[in-house]
Amino acid sequence: MLIAEDDAATRDAVVAMLEELGITDVVTVFNGEQALETLRDHKFEFLLLDLMMPKVDGYEVLKELRTGTYERPGKIIVMSAHAQPAELDGLMALGADAFMPKPFTLTDLEEILA
Repeated sequence: MLIAEDDAATRDAVVAMLEELGITDVVTVFNGEQALETLRDHKFEFLLLDLMMPKVDGYEVLKELRTGTYERPGKIIVMSAHAQPAELDGLMALGADAFMPKPFTLTDLEEILA
């Protein structure tokens, strides 16, 4: 599991929720640039991707994953507190598999990972 999230509190909360679900093999990065560097050489079943990050945002990560230069995760879940419903189709067209609005609960996370 790769988590790309620039907000430390959110990142820590997601890691804690994953631990509650028994998922402990988690790599965290702070921006899209680090996410792409990590995906260059490693395959992940899931990518939890924040949209608004410094350096390279989630939109650009999705675009770059389409190039084939990076290992595409099995499932890309976009997380955002700011995405509008009208954006969802565009996110899916860019390659996102699912969208999870922030804040979310442990149950929300469990359901989207199922």
